[in-house]
This record gives sequence, structure tokens and C-alpha cells, in this order.
Amino acid sequence: MRYLVGLAIMLLAPALMLSGCNNSGSMESKKESASTTLKAAVLEACGLISKSEAETLLGEPVMDAEKSQQEVVGMKLCLYNPVNTDSWGFLQVTLTQQSFMPPGGLAPSELFHSIQKAMSDSRTDIEGIGDEAFIATGGLYILKDEYYITIGAGNIDRQDIQQRLKSAGSIAIKNLEALR
Repeated sequence: MRYLVGLAIMLLAPALMLSGCNNSGSMESKKESASTTLKAAVLEACGLISKSEAETLLGEPVMDAEKSQQEVVGMKLCLYNPVNTDSWGFLQVTLTQQSFMPPGGLAPSELFHSIQKAMSDSRTDIEGIGDEAFIATGGLYILKDEYYITIGAGNIDRQDIQQRLKSAGSIAIKNLEALR
């Protein structure tokens, strides 16, 4: 479990380092962005995939979600572990959103694109989920408007895990649309 949280933070490390270096854009656009951010509601990652949806995706009962957050990059995390402690299944969902970021941070789309670029040699682009999506080390990465979603479910070299990620991604996008 710590490995998964560590992996999520590792994948966001370039964004963490860059977030303090973003001086681009006019003062007017930053004021407009801050104004928009204040109006937007902060969404929870567990709202993208419910406990019952996680059970369906994993094919087994799961415990209540473990939640955490990293406000410096606007990220909310939701982790579903199976009730059966001998099971290797899990589902981790992160949601990065502008409305949860401190002022002056990188936009979720910038974070997504920096990870996308860093994974350029090892990713598989996916059509039909969000605005852009790909599978790479760590799971499925999705950009929808200014929401950056990652979903982890295990070894991405396995076809069943890739299919689980795609199904989870479709559910997450459907639920995101309903929440906004």
C-alpha cells in the first residue's frame, strides 16, 4: 500500500518540482484563474469510482476506501483494497484538480502533459477515454478538461489489468461528468 502511494508521488515528482517555477502568464490571466478556482467545487477521488464499482471491477468485496491528499499538486487519492488479505487486487484513483491547488501551481493539464512526455517511450495511448489517455508504468493516466486522473490496478503488462484500467477509466469519466 505504501508502495502505491509512493509510486503516485514519484510520478508527480516532476510536477512538484516545477510547480514552484511557473512564472508564465499575465497577471490578469492568473487573477482570472484564481477567481475560477475559488468558484469550482473540490471533488473527491472516491466520487469517480464508488466502493460498489470498485468491487465490480475487482470481482471481489473491498474494504472502505483509504483516502489521502497532496494539496501542493491539487491531488486527492482513493484506494480500495480487497477484504481478502490474500488477494493481490486493488484499485487506486487519484484526481488532480485546479480547485484544490494552491495559487501559482501548475495546471492539471500541465502536470498530465509533463508525465505524458516523461513516459513517451513506454506508454500506450488510449482513445475514447477523456480528452487524452494513456497506459504506462503506474496505470492509466487521463486528462478530461482540467481534471487529471490516474488509476492504478496492478501490473500493466497483463491484459486483464489493462482491460480493468480501461473499464475503470470509462466509469471515472462518466462519474466526473455527473459530479460537475
